[in-house]
Amino acid sequence: MSDTGRIITLVNPLNLPQQSESPIENLIRDGLILAASRTYAEQYIEPFIRHFYDLEEPHGDDHDAVGSDLTKYEIKACKVLRASDNRRGTKSLLDRILFEHTNLPTNRLVSFADATKERYDANVQNVKRDHFDVLIYSLLFADCVKIFWVNAADISTGALPGWSDKHGRYDALGKSGQFNVTKSTIDWHVRRTLRDTVSYAEMARIYQEI
Repeated sequence: MSDTGRIITLVNPLNLPQQSESPIENLIRDGLILAASRTYAEQYIEPFIRHFYDLEEPHGDDHDAVGSDLTKYEIKACKVLRASDNRRGTKSLLDRILFEHTNLPTNRLVSFADATKERYDANVQNVKRDHFDVLIYSLLFADCVKIFWVNAADISTGALPGWSDKHGRYDALGKSGQFNVTKSTIDWHVRRTLRDTVSYAEMARIYQEI
């Protein structure tokens, strides 16, 4: 799988001792992965993306950022985690409880090198196409963050793999959609919409500037 995006990395940006057991980039990555899934993108990823691409905060709630040319951006993020099966019937009740001890998100991270091998489902949800011009969606892998851009006009059934015009039982068709990124579709996103690859070390540096 070829990678056509820019690669931005900075080794040991905070001048931490090399023998440190928990370098800052690992702490940043694990903090993002362990943060509440419903709020981490808004609280942590959106400020990073706005700073990284020199975007401004929006004046309303319909989108997440605005460019100097008044382009409206929506920002989404997904944790790329190895699929886990702990459903009822898969193992004994005791084993299911014990399984949770090792089933932490940080233990299920997928590296980008394994993106076409491991089974995972990164779902980009609540995409309201009529509220923005460009969708920026980030995939958090074990070793890097991949940032993708796609125009709202290019988000449709047949054009974007896995796209569904409906998200949630009560959403009207076409009002709010979603799409998933899997090992079968990741190559499409890398070839078509990848914009940048960012290391967690670089993220640590930028978070200090915000």
